[in-house]
Amino acid sequence: MSAIALGLMTVTGAAVMTAPAAMAQGPTKEFVDAYSAAKTAYEGRKYADAIAKLDTAATHAKSTKEKVAVADMRIGSYAALRRNADLIKAIQAREALGGIPASQQKNFKQLLAGAYDATGQSAKAMEITKQLIGEGGGSSTELAYIAQASLSAKRYDEAISYANKAIEAMRREGKNSTAPYNILLKAYRDTAKMDQYYATLERIAPVFKSETYWKPLIDKARTEPKFKSAEGLLDVYRAMEAANIKLSDKDKVEMGEQALTREMPLEADRILAPLVKSGAFGGEKDPRAERNKRMYATVEANAKAAKAGGLAKAEAAAAASPTGLALVKAGENYYTAGDFPKAVDLLQKGIAKGQMEPGALAYAQLHLGMAQLKAGQKDAARKTWAEVKTDNGAGWLARVWTGISKT
Repeated sequence: MSAIALGLMTVTGAAVMTAPAAMAQGPTKEFVDAYSAAKTAYEGRKYADAIAKLDTAATHAKSTKEKVAVADMRIGSYAALRRNADLIKAIQAREALGGIPASQQKNFKQLLAGAYDATGQSAKAMEITKQLIGEGGGSSTELAYIAQASLSAKRYDEAISYANKAIEAMRREGKNSTAPYNILLKAYRDTAKMDQYYATLERIAPVFKSETYWKPLIDKARTEPKFKSAEGLLDVYRAMEAANIKLSDKDKVEMGEQALTREMPLEADRILAPLVKSGAFGGEKDPRAERNKRMYATVEANAKAAKAGGLAKAEAAAAASPTGLALVKAGENYYTAGDFPKAVDLLQKGIAKGQMEPGALAYAQLHLGMAQLKAGQKDAARKTWAEVKTDNGAGWLARVWTGISKT
């Protein structure tokens, strides 16, 4: 059975009921009374009562119009109650009476497809759904259903094709759903089409804003050929924070330690202080409590020094440095302090001064874009990130931050 339910979209339009006054002349009083009682129950959403009254009305129905009226209301009642096996039989009985308008026939097909799917008759559900698609292009739900069924059968090319058609249909309908995108992701992953897999994540993460999409997209940076944790792991976690991914205590410890190693004392203190307070870092239950207590003492002292003029001193020393590295680091520290205009200024000066390795320059540009975004310079940030093309993680994270800037 497909994870995409077909029947749910058509229940409310199931029945086209004929009022007794519009029927052929001569219905018996017994029929009129029973049908009217069924109609009242149906309109009051008492579908089980309506079916019981329809059973009585059916025994007194003589003309085709009377039988059609009973059959139509029975279909609506079974659809509303999700009595799928009975619904299938009711539609088949109605089809035997003939005279079904095209719009109602389409509705019956939609209901049948949903009922067959719900009763485990997937082949019949697919056959009818493909008919509907062939007759009118298909709704996004119908197209996604075929895509899901094709994926389950490992017909990956077909799954991808129908998923993309479902996405186009959603645009026309003014809808949005993760379902066809999830089909694409699994199809690409199962067939090792990782470029398309990550391109899809990059496309949808800013739209749906879900950790399900952001986390694998960001983690891709770790798999870049020249990625080094000492250079890029802190930025992986920064991107996760920006994408509102919930970090575990283990992640936070690693992030805090990376910040300390990278000489970002204010950031290290921001990350580790809550863990110290909760006891997760340096507390009684921490197996590395003594080591971590000493580490946090260093973090705390460095953060205190940074707040007491250390950042300004580092900035002054950086200005005299022959390369741009010290200015870039000073700018990054101002970024962690929340002084984004200052960070932009120093990062730009460091990049202009140059004499950095390509990998270091790429991370400097990444950080410049981050500072520009935080300083309200979104267009400038995107322009900066577009220039980062390295395969050490910075280039990929620049693409991630471009996506984050769209949320």
